[in-house]
Amino acid sequence: MIPLFADPVLDVARETALIATQRMLAWADRLTAATVDAKDGGNDLVTAADAEIEALVRHHLTVRRPGDTMVGEEGAAARALADVEGGEQVAELLVQAAEAGAGLRSQANPGAALVWHVDPIDGTVNFVRGIEHFCFSVGVRLASADPASPDDGWVAGLVAAPLLDRVWFAVDGRAWAAPLAILTDPTAAARELDGSGAPASGRVVATGFGYAAERRAVQLAALARVMEDFDDVRRCGSAAIDLCMAAEGRVNAYYERGLGVYDYAGGAYIAQCAGRFVHRRADSFLRADTGATIAVPDEETAGTAARGTAGDDVEAGLHAGTAVGSAPEAGTGDVAPAPELTVVADTRERFEVLLARG
Repeated sequence: MIPLFADPVLDVARETALIATQRMLAWADRLTAATVDAKDGGNDLVTAADAEIEALVRHHLTVRRPGDTMVGEEGAAARALADVEGGEQVAELLVQAAEAGAGLRSQANPGAALVWHVDPIDGTVNFVRGIEHFCFSVGVRLASADPASPDDGWVAGLVAAPLLDRVWFAVDGRAWAAPLAILTDPTAAARELDGSGAPASGRVVATGFGYAAERRAVQLAALARVMEDFDDVRRCGSAAIDLCMAAEGRVNAYYERGLGVYDYAGGAYIAQCAGRFVHRRADSFLRADTGATIAVPDEETAGTAARGTAGDDVEAGLHAGTAVGSAPEAGTGDVAPAPELTVVADTRERFEVLLARG
């Protein structure tokens, strides 16, 4: 059985995605210069829709999961649907969807406290320009998980891209892709991701680039090295969607330097549950996240996490589908540091190449 409505955590994630996608669609034709701003004066855009969606999701989680914590990219204060124009229609959809899935819902309620990492709109530049590759992303992690071990403690993930008519979700080591209708209709068809890829020759890698010129220079230099082992590259403008494309096998691998936890939280877990090799940015919690306080390891612990570990620990992590620290360069036995690198690949060989060259 597909657990989207049945699993208590994934069901709440579904509700937040329903709120987010409905509000994205409502905002899409209303964006103006007055509702779009740049965080750095350049192309790192944020809109009134980003803040509103995060605020609505925060309020919903406060009601549905009062013992949990939410970390949002924008730091928006909670806001009820009733306080938003058009919010009543979204509330009605939530009720209708809950009624449709009432017979499937588990009564179990996980006792462990959770942290919900939310990106209200991943791919905001695309959203503003009317390019379809934008989405809502949420990844759920145990509150007790160690910030110095970003690959540990994840329990659920969901990414919803309304203009692509696509939802990806994962829980308990299994992942699915489905049309957007599944957010309200438990009978909608979903395809479980089984590790198979596109029936095509060649090797395609997806990546992204930062807004700052200094970081982009590093990324472009790495791309030249990476492309020695790939035949083509894709850059869609949404890390969460890129990660889900890797989960589906549409691309052979994805990597990016400097992703924040909210960027990869949902998509990386989906890719992991789809059987991909996953390594999350080692220093992704070493920042002042907005909207919540997260324990940050001390300087000594952070240095260890950034350097990674060699030998048996790496070997065990690779076989488990999640890297421990950083993988050694092929044929050298040395550890590739890559503290800022997030990597997903379909084979161990490509995984090691990306860690070594990215």
